Amino acid sequence: MSKTGKIVQWEVMRNLHNKQFIIGLFLTPLLIALFAGVPRILERLDKPETVRYYVIDDIDALETLQKGISSETIILRSYEGNREDIEDQTKSDKFTGYFFLQEDFWQSGNLPMFFKERNHQAERTIKAVLGGLLQQNRMQQLGVDEEQVSYLTAAAKLEMIPMEEAIVPQANEIMVSIAFIVLIFFLIFSSGSMLMQSASQERRDRMAEIILSSVTSSQLMQGKIIGQFLLGMIQLLFWITISLPLVIYILEFPVMQAIMDTNLMVVVMFGLLGYLLFSSLFVSMGATMEDMQSAGNSQGLVIMIPMLSFLFISPVVNNPNGMVSRFAGLFPITSPVIMILRNAVTKVPVWEIIASGVILALSSYFTIKAAGKIFRIGMLMYGKTATISEIFRWLKYPD
Repeated sequence: MSKTGKIVQWEVMRNLHNKQFIIGLFLTPLLIALFAGVPRILERLDKPETVRYYVIDDIDALETLQKGISSETIILRSYEGNREDIEDQTKSDKFTGYFFLQEDFWQSGNLPMFFKERNHQAERTIKAVLGGLLQQNRMQQLGVDEEQVSYLTAAAKLEMIPMEEAIVPQANEIMVSIAFIVLIFFLIFSSGSMLMQSASQERRDRMAEIILSSVTSSQLMQGKIIGQFLLGMIQLLFWITISLPLVIYILEFPVMQAIMDTNLMVVVMFGLLGYLLFSSLFVSMGATMEDMQSAGNSQGLVIMIPMLSFLFISPVVNNPNGMVSRFAGLFPITSPVIMILRNAVTKVPVWEIIASGVILALSSYFTIKAAGKIFRIGMLMYGKTATISEIFRWLKYPD
């Protein structure tokens, strides 16, 4: 086994025997299920509230209003009793409220609605249907007949017909791509945080001085990054295995068909290279910290680096082939997310995918090399946290 392989094995095995890792392995999907699955289940169990209104109709518009609403949760019932008793009857029958359809409505457009408790969704629905009735009535008053009213108020319809080889974004592919982006970021942040703290602790405890007597700093960094990546993959595979059936059942989403419709080669390539790049940045930062508290204080700054890609999501969605989207797809800090997203919403030229992948791969390689140099020189720094100027000076030192 190579020296890098031994570092990978050591990094994986020591974490697999860590109680915190095991607890997190089982606790995280439970928390995700609690905050994502439970609201969905409650939404299914919580049926929409049925609201009932008494209506005194003086303009023969109730039947048209009922047809326009066409909702089983909004019931409008004609009131046939004494008008003075309508409020008492509404309370007695446990109705939501009542209102009058009178002649002055056609002129004023104002309709007082008396309520016992408000239901904003029902109010918006009734208001929208009454607005249509009011518009039609006023046109008829102006001498426009019913057919002309329908003709004048008809909405435009766009019939989208794809040409041959047209780019048609698939909702399933976009959903899968977004899900993979979330998983990649989770892997980056969970493994990256562990790498940062591990590097800081080893520097403080001087453990790496013994290791560096047998391996190079680059081999040590490669082993630690690959080891943490494998740990992250173990977590993701475990969570996907137990959560996939729940997603299929709760969301009723065609997961397997959506995955088949997605360009997994692009997703996996940029996800892997993005992990390598950001993990190197995390471990580099950890190697400059004197203690765990310093690493924790600086961790937020490092986390902001991969989050820069979210600044470009809106331009990518609105103009996926624009200059900003192309730049973000080639820039290594943002390309892991942007290329996955662009590939889901448009047809990205092959040369752009290759160029972006090469730039990201080279950036990851040189960042890993730089992380090894920073870690090696950081071992010689006692009692202080390195400044930004010192870090850049370290990078200029010969190997």
